[in-house]
Amino acid sequence: MSILKKVPVLLVIILCIWSPGLSSAENVGDFKLHLDKKIPQLQQKYGVAGVAVGIVQDGKPAYILHYGYADQSRKIALNEDTLFQAGSISKSLTAWGILHLVEEGKLSLDDPVDKFLTRWHLPNGVYNRKEVTIRRLLSHTAGLSAHRGYLGAEPGKPLSSIEESLSGTGLLNTPLTIDHKPGTEPLYSGAGYTLLQLVIEEITGMPFDRYMVEQVMQPLDMQHSTFQQNPANPKLSKAYGYFGQQIPAYQFTEQAAAGLQTTAGDMVKLILASMESKNNDHQGRGVISSKLVREMQTPVISENALGIFSRTLSNQNTLLYHSGDNRGWHSFYGWIPSTGDGLVILTNSETGVDLRQEVYHDWIQSQTGIRPEKQDALMQAQRVNALIAIVLGAWVSAYLLLFCISLFQGKRLFITKHPHIHVVRLAFRSIMLVLISSALFYLSYAATLVNLHSGKKGILICILIWLGAWFATGFFPKKRNHIDRISNMDSPEL
Repeated sequence: MSILKKVPVLLVIILCIWSPGLSSAENVGDFKLHLDKKIPQLQQKYGVAGVAVGIVQDGKPAYILHYGYADQSRKIALNEDTLFQAGSISKSLTAWGILHLVEEGKLSLDDPVDKFLTRWHLPNGVYNRKEVTIRRLLSHTAGLSAHRGYLGAEPGKPLSSIEESLSGTGLLNTPLTIDHKPGTEPLYSGAGYTLLQLVIEEITGMPFDRYMVEQVMQPLDMQHSTFQQNPANPKLSKAYGYFGQQIPAYQFTEQAAAGLQTTAGDMVKLILASMESKNNDHQGRGVISSKLVREMQTPVISENALGIFSRTLSNQNTLLYHSGDNRGWHSFYGWIPSTGDGLVILTNSETGVDLRQEVYHDWIQSQTGIRPEKQDALMQAQRVNALIAIVLGAWVSAYLLLFCISLFQGKRLFITKHPHIHVVRLAFRSIMLVLISSALFYLSYAATLVNLHSGKKGILICILIWLGAWFATGFFPKKRNHIDRISNMDSPEL
């Protein structure tokens, strides 16, 4: 009888030992099917032209997925050769380039950056520039002036030099300075990586893009990727704005910070090179040693490691990651060393921000079994912005309804039929409304400089409609009634 009682227990133990491999494969397969269903829905919801996804499972490539178009107007689908701008993910690969020089003994992580510079120097100030080290630049802990990103230059326009960029040349660019004591706090600075780009050129005597191809990307077998700024490259996807309009493929002097063009397949290879391999391939793939890879992945302050960030998930596993954002492009790559799982997301549309976040949150939930808190925050932001747009839309509708009633009742007349034509007031009002509307149109549509994700586009549309309505109704001034005229006549002059 006691033996029979033990049989179910033994069966459970056998099943638990036998099933994990299948469960893992089924999980990644289920996640792929989930993406196949959800991503087209998200593309429709947010208006995203194209999405490429790479999935790593158990230290091996699992799937490279493509959804939508590289060229929406010509219906050219994405494929494995299609390049995306990766934005700030460029910094991760630049870190590999710097660490390769460390591997060769050409610099040390704790060397002051000024030791290698001749073409440009950090300006003197309150803080000692010798404390701005290579390690601190890589980890955004060098105390440099906050610099979230670069706008780039339109194709056909000349690019500034690295020295000019560091000195503040360019739209919305500012000179690089030491604003905080180095080594005391994390402060994201894209310009710090432009300085590292200059270091690579100074030490090697090679253009940055050529060095990165020969010394980093080719050894990592990232055959499609490039830092070369060629907007006419036929493999480069088109980029799209918040309203679905095609926008220029902006070029970057600051290649190390924002200039990488890559594919989902190549980014998967970068993830695999960052992991302990299960195929007898050495971590670092000969570009850097396993020791330097581990140093790269070790936080310096807070979550800031060297070229990447480290985050503890709800199940206590560590996520290493970096995201990227250029005008028209939004991306993410990350991996969990303890499980060997990773994810790449590349999008070619401004509206890809929300899509990227939803796919990332779904992946984190698949890894931890817990819905990320930031997913709820994203949904809440979308709901709040939708509510604001509804309120503004209702207000504009009520304004137009009252205008139509007033017009029907004869309380408003077209300006040429009005007994008191206030030309100066109308002209001033019209000019101001045109200027404001033109500025909003330029910032949001033509230049794509306004942040309109998470439903903010609806708010902007309501504001533009309101400005247009206010402009139009200005040509129909209110007709003064008899009581108003008597009141004005009886009022003493001041």
